[in-house]
Amino acid sequence: MAPRIVLTGASGYIGTRLLERALRRGCEVVVLGSPPPWAKVEAVPWRLGESVPNGALAASTAVIHLGHSWASDAGPGTAEDNLNLRGALRLADDVLESGGPRFVFTSTTSARPDALNAYGRIKYTIEERLQALPDNKGRISIARIGLVYGGPDRGQYGLISKLVALTPVLPMIGLNRELQPIHLDEVCDGLLKLALDPPADADRFVLAGRPIAFGRWLRTLKRCRVGKGLVLIPVPMAFAVLACDATALTPFIPTISRERVLGLAGATPMDSTADLKALGLQLRDPAAALAETRVARRRRLAESAALLAYVAGRRRQSRGAIMRLARGLARDSASRVALPWFALRWPGLLRLLEPILPSMRHGLCRRLHLAAMVAEAENIHRDNPSVGSIVVQMMLEVAATPFRLLLARIYA
Repeated sequence: MAPRIVLTGASGYIGTRLLERALRRGCEVVVLGSPPPWAKVEAVPWRLGESVPNGALAASTAVIHLGHSWASDAGPGTAEDNLNLRGALRLADDVLESGGPRFVFTSTTSARPDALNAYGRIKYTIEERLQALPDNKGRISIARIGLVYGGPDRGQYGLISKLVALTPVLPMIGLNRELQPIHLDEVCDGLLKLALDPPADADRFVLAGRPIAFGRWLRTLKRCRVGKGLVLIPVPMAFAVLACDATALTPFIPTISRERVLGLAGATPMDSTADLKALGLQLRDPAAALAETRVARRRRLAESAALLAYVAGRRRQSRGAIMRLARGLARDSASRVALPWFALRWPGLLRLLEPILPSMRHGLCRRLHLAAMVAEAENIHRDNPSVGSIVVQMMLEVAATPFRLLLARIYA
């Protein structure tokens, strides 16, 4: 019999992917509230703070609670009438009274009694209240989740991605604060493990990666998604909070919640080594995982077409050759530094970026070497040059030499 999982927050950033992966594993999923439009699952009308309708928890293996009201954090804060507090406790009571399923509560690594934002404080309060419930031993698991990235550009990940893509210079707070990135799929796998086969003798688990400074994370995100560098300007906290409020009034730019900014500024790393091992999770390197995003793949395909056009002297290349080179570039760290836009449009201008003395330590030389190998394998050859074209090439070579001496350093 397939395990039956009851899920709240199924339309959110994590919830949508969790629902998808649970169905892929053969689980039966019941959604409390609204499911994503594509999901053909049983949906039970329910809102945060209400009791679960009769029969919704019948024969279920676990309840995973992802639902959260950001508006309630901005209003009541950590008071008793906070909807997130009331809703989580009522849901947990219903689960425990039903006598069957486990209750998995999703928290955050910023959960502390003195957290800078209401989100971190209310999550900590809920954790403490859940652990004080009678008969909770072995029935309640708490997952403290780090900075989630990957998947669609939604949630905090989507906001940060839009910000780094918006400008080459970004004012930001907390650049030296250490965050713990974890991929969306890894979070979902950890939650499903807690729901279906939790480790014994533990009730709190940290789902988070190795600590990384926020500034370094922003540059990694920019490099992997756009292929360019990012200049960061430290900003005082008070100014940043005012700027957050201003984004709600300014059109054409993402609206930034002060709750999310304060959460980043107050982040404190938690040791996750033992918990990840207990859950059987081996986290990927974030830079490698981000290199597989749709944006990064599109950029590699465009660069592959330009590189092949340059080495073969032909503008149009077969899709197979482009795909083959793109796969090779994905394994080369040098490809994380993007080629300039003009080289993608006019591949011949790559000559201006080539060093006078080729070296496999040079990022562009390595990429051109890969392109030449693919061209040879695909039997793509240059046409025999005429005398006139040779003379023109010699003249262009002389003209390009000063630029090569200057610009080749970019990919050194």
